[in-house]
Amino acid sequence: MKWEEVRDAFPEQWVLIEVVQAHTNEHSERILDDMDPLKKFSNSPEAMKICQEIHRYDLGREVYVLHTSRKNPNIMQKKEISIR
Repeated sequence: MKWEEVRDAFPEQWVLIEVVQAHTNEHSERILDDMDPLKKFSNSPEAMKICQEIHRYDLGREVYVLHTSRKNPNIMQKKEISIR
């Protein structure tokens, strides 16, 4: 699904989405080309708990919690800095 389709299907809801296809633009913004809504929530703490559990057990999955009132997902990638 596209973000507009998720917004139409789940108006004014917190939604846990899994990214099917995405890319990063020159401004380090993650552009979500295709996604699957996994579950809707009435509040963000409950949604974030489920998202954290998914990340804990499977770091390879790209999942986010977003509110459908947002016109665009606007996900910025953070650069990880490590010290050796």
